[in-house]
Amino acid sequence: MPSGSASGNNGSRPYSQPTAIQRAVVLGYILAVAVPPAGFATGVVLMLSPRLRSRHGAWIVLLSIVAAAVWALIISSGALKDTNQGY
Repeated sequence: MPSGSASGNNGSRPYSQPTAIQRAVVLGYILAVAVPPAGFATGVVLMLSPRLRSRHGAWIVLLSIVAAAVWALIISSGALKDTNQGY
């Protein structure tokens, strides 16, 4: 076996810190739209945590606030009510 090859990891790279930050950012954006309170919390963590500091944190917080307003409008308009009339 050549001395420069990585044995035991099938050629994959080891887990690195930038990968963790990228995953947290993607999760934050998804949560900001799907579950705004969780997205807001993730955005705050990304803004304030020294280990996971990311410039995307502020955008995630803003997106979660906008998404919460949109969700509130959708729910209050009755768009999610059951439309089954028993036909």
